[in-house]
Amino acid sequence: MVMQITGTWGKITIFNIYNDGESEVTVNLLMDFHHRNRAVLERSLGGEAHIVWLGDFNRHHPLWDSSEDIRLFINKATEATEKLIDAVTDMGLDLVLPSRLPMHEHSVTKQWTRLDQVVLTAHSGETLIYCDTVLEERGVNTDHLPVLTELRLEVAITKAESMLNFWDVNWEEFRAKLKKQLDKTPTPARISNQAQLDERCEELTKALQETIRAEVPTVEIMPKSKRWWTKELTHLCACANKLGRVAYNLRNVPDHRTHKEHKEAKSKYQNTLKTTKQ
Repeated sequence: MVMQITGTWGKITIFNIYNDGESEVTVNLLMDFHHRNRAVLERSLGGEAHIVWLGDFNRHHPLWDSSEDIRLFINKATEATEKLIDAVTDMGLDLVLPSRLPMHEHSVTKQWTRLDQVVLTAHSGETLIYCDTVLEERGVNTDHLPVLTELRLEVAITKAESMLNFWDVNWEEFRAKLKKQLDKTPTPARISNQAQLDERCEELTKALQETIRAEVPTVEIMPKSKRWWTKELTHLCACANKLGRVAYNLRNVPDHRTHKEHKEAKSKYQNTLKTTKQ
């Protein structure tokens, strides 16, 4: 996927890439696309033109993997990686994700390696604020750690829409508050005309609205907000992520009990997530 964002500062073109581990097709397509569209990619009517390649490149090299893991550096793999390095150099890009940062857990061996990369045009380095893995945001049943890259570029931001979150209400406290509000209204009596009906309806509406303002929290809704999300999922997600961070730090101790606890926490979170969405 390719996305281009423009602003008063110039423009940035972001290539989100998955490169097949057994093929050079993606890298060749990227180079061909860049050469054919060099003017569109490298020139901006105002400000600088920035280019980012990021994603899963499925390539190992001592430059970013642990040099001690020699099984990764067989001749065929090294030759394929050299082609990627040549392409990155030819495009005038620099590696910005710190080297020797493991981010992929093999599903069978449970060993950690580096498959993901973030490369940025050399002159764009001064805009880089942060580029690293985010352990606490690892998804359930994912073998890659997410990578957060932050650049110093101003873009238009969609404003969040605030709305009442009735999913997050403590209904016992709500009823207690509503009772206090209703106790302030006149003693119930027979309604004999429209004016009395209107007055009683207004009093009831006011009591409900006062209770809602006091007891119902608000939530900011964005286009990608999960409106079905619950407090329980927040708790289970936090527990799974906390154990995930500990397990990651103990990745060289495969028999540690934390790995089993992390697996159980992920399973419970995933099952609850599936049930809640349904």
